[in-house]
Amino acid sequence: MADQQHTQTRPEFTWLFLATPDHTPKCTPVVLRFDADTEDKARAAFPGWDLVFAAKIRAQSPCRVAFFDYTTRRGWEFDSAAIQEVRHA
Repeated sequence: MADQQHTQTRPEFTWLFLATPDHTPKCTPVVLRFDADTEDKARAAFPGWDLVFAAKIRAQSPCRVAFFDYTTRRGWEFDSAAIQEVRHA
């Protein structure tokens, strides 16, 4: 049986930033996402990027994110749910 994970063993939040590379500041921003306990730790994961805070999402909350690129007419959808322990008698 799989072990149950606790918030102490994984980051508490998912941080989202709108970002542009330092060497190309006039490009269209992209969304960068990182799991960390603090905003400072999340920002430290992206050296060389100019970051603008976009969102702070609790790691335990379910999340659904959808993106659509009008140029290529492609869409992406990401769906995650909170981990739940299942016990069988």
